[in-house]
Amino acid sequence: MKIIKLLLVVSVMTTSFTLLAKEDAKGSRDHPLISRYPDFYIKQYAQAEFDEAKLIVAKFDEKAKQAETITVTGRVTNIRYAARQKDAKVSVLQLYRNYENALKKLGAEFIFTCRNESCFEPYRSGTGVLVSNWVNGRNNLYKGIFSTIHGDFGILTASLSPSANEKAYIMIAVSADHINGYRSIQMSIVEAESLDIEKIAIGSPDDLHKAITAQGKVVLEGVYFEHNKASIKAESADTLEIIAAYLEANPNSRFYVVGHTDSSGSYEYNLKLSSNRAQAVLDKLIQSHNISPTKLKAVGVGSVSPAASNVDEDGQASNRRVELVLMGAEP
Repeated sequence: MKIIKLLLVVSVMTTSFTLLAKEDAKGSRDHPLISRYPDFYIKQYAQAEFDEAKLIVAKFDEKAKQAETITVTGRVTNIRYAARQKDAKVSVLQLYRNYENALKKLGAEFIFTCRNESCFEPYRSGTGVLVSNWVNGRNNLYKGIFSTIHGDFGILTASLSPSANEKAYIMIAVSADHINGYRSIQMSIVEAESLDIEKIAIGSPDDLHKAITAQGKVVLEGVYFEHNKASIKAESADTLEIIAAYLEANPNSRFYVVGHTDSSGSYEYNLKLSSNRAQAVLDKLIQSHNISPTKLKAVGVGSVSPAASNVDEDGQASNRRVELVLMGAEP
């Protein structure tokens, strides 16, 4: 049996198939990172702008009736592909090897891989159905689509970095029902991004006063930016009004507006992003709230002054911030 070469698989990821698209589920599309195998169509599709998803990272323990998972957050895309022809000749091994090679081409780091007996402890025939039933009982596994993992199957779970400042996770399950002739591919792709909106917004000018009196600075929680940009989101308006009211109530004080980032990406990139975000806040306060430009100075320090460890997403979210730091009295 001839296996399609990697070159063809990568081509599949970047090419639009008009014929196949006619049968795709309404509103669905291939994910830009990794796509369909030839002659498969999208049977089910679900996407959430920000959610959590669980990915299988260890063998299914039949006795405990569960598998170890990790939980990741971000933009979650779940897709189930099915073969256009019921009796497609493509094997599970063929699907598995092609997606494995495609992930390698993308520079993915494999967290867990298995096929049939290596997916279970102990293994017995037909256990793909057990996995499918278990997955359907967990809302965060392939959320939004009904899992169909047939008896002959394989699982690939990996992480990858599409760019220096991005990270994604992917779980792919390929399977076949040789009795009925079905072939299925299921993907869960999570573009890991922690929302800055998870922070609690500043409630009043008094909150700012208390924090600056106690620490000489305050994190401007409630000021939100577009991902990897210095564009301030509209939902920041209320917090900016509170900051402006505090500044007006303290006319003799001057402040640094200090931008911080997490450690993802290069030092130069983070320094520029943090500086641009600090400047964006300063500009908004001056232009929209008539704050004197002599009261504020924008500074970007990149990732050199973290508020928490960068080893996990929660720490990284804490490190992406803008602070108001007391400089002193106006001259």
